[in-house]
Amino acid sequence: MLGERPIALAKNVLRRRIYAPQAYAPVRNTAVVPIVHSECMALASWLPVVWRCRSNAVELVTVRALLDDQRAQPTAARALLPLRLRAYPFIFDPARPIDVASAGMLDDIFADAPTDAGATITSVNGKLGRATTMRLALLDRIAAETAITGAIGAALAERDLLEPWPLKFEIDGTAIGVSDLMIVRRSTFDSGALAPLVTQHGLVCATVLGLHRISLFRAGSLLAAAKAFVNAIKAEDHKPPPRVGALAVAMS
Repeated sequence: MLGERPIALAKNVLRRRIYAPQAYAPVRNTAVVPIVHSECMALASWLPVVWRCRSNAVELVTVRALLDDQRAQPTAARALLPLRLRAYPFIFDPARPIDVASAGMLDDIFADAPTDAGATITSVNGKLGRATTMRLALLDRIAAETAITGAIGAALAERDLLEPWPLKFEIDGTAIGVSDLMIVRRSTFDSGALAPLVTQHGLVCATVLGLHRISLFRAGSLLAAAKAFVNAIKAEDHKPPPRVGALAVAMS
């Protein structure tokens, strides 16, 4: 989960080191990630783009896997990171709504898989590092696009144009899946019920709706990846331990 331990970007925190996003377990493993409208074009080619219920609202998300484990993600899509993951470990304050005035924070999470020495958030003279500047710019982009992205989802919900998407399966007795997902009712694409939304929100809305519908076919790749993951885990669990003699030879 993103935003487990948010802390302010101030004082000694600014001298901490940050690493490539993939160095952090939440980036590698988080299955469902909130997104904004401009991401749909890249993500819909590989992953479902849908809505998720959150309290009294819905948010646009992409589904990377059926469970929070990178090994359950389609291999070809693992390097495709939504903006929030590309900006990590910088995050928004989870205690307040996102808007253009939102300030970035640091998720105080240990990088468990660094591949280099990383870089400090600021230099010794207090100047923001290149990696910091690039990731905070991604947060600014998200903040700027959150309002219209949220307005489209809210309009769909208010008009009762969303229906549950039960993305749940059972694989060899193991139940997996993602709850609280919503998709646009299939009948609305032919009924003209979406026309007022497109008129109100323009091309952005039309693009999101079109890519959303196309992206639903990507659920098949999520299921295939989940099956491969579950089967691999079960095979590993049933793998006999090495013989003592074989182990001794391997270690000699």
